[in-house]
Amino acid sequence: MDKLSYRMLFIGNAPTGLLGLEELFAELYEQNSQPGIKENGDDLINGVSKNNYIPKPAVDEYKIVIMREYAIYYKGRMGGKATVAKNYGTWQGHPRETIPWFPTISATLCNGCNACLELCAHDVYEHGEDGKVIVVDPFSCMVGCCFCKSVCDQKAIVFPSQEMLTNYRPRA
Repeated sequence: MDKLSYRMLFIGNAPTGLLGLEELFAELYEQNSQPGIKENGDDLINGVSKNNYIPKPAVDEYKIVIMREYAIYYKGRMGGKATVAKNYGTWQGHPRETIPWFPTISATLCNGCNACLELCAHDVYEHGEDGKVIVVDPFSCMVGCCFCKSVCDQKAIVFPSQEMLTNYRPRA
């Protein structure tokens, strides 16, 4: 069996590793499957389920995120861009995706002021459908950075404790 691609997505306020997304997206693209169509969302979920476990209560959240990712993939392919899984690099010798350092936004507290979106130069955030800011690429966040938290007057952004990073630093 060929090795499947691996991609980390932020689903339901948690990082989620998924196998085979690149292959699934390529297959659907070759079938001229248009993004944003409800039935294609079902095809995406069924395709993802072949190689990954999706908890039943989270199916709708998975569908929203995977449909958004497919739309990005589709747009890139239509524009002639090569699609490559993102390499997040390492931090202190650890693969970035293994370090649980990323922001979480409270949808209740966020007022959509965009201060965090304007400050962050790493494309961690985007506008959600409701006008509030959402985390779309958590592993693009620089480990240890939390400047966006300091510009959030609503206190809607939360990060893990800095002490958690001690476990990932080399011991002297």
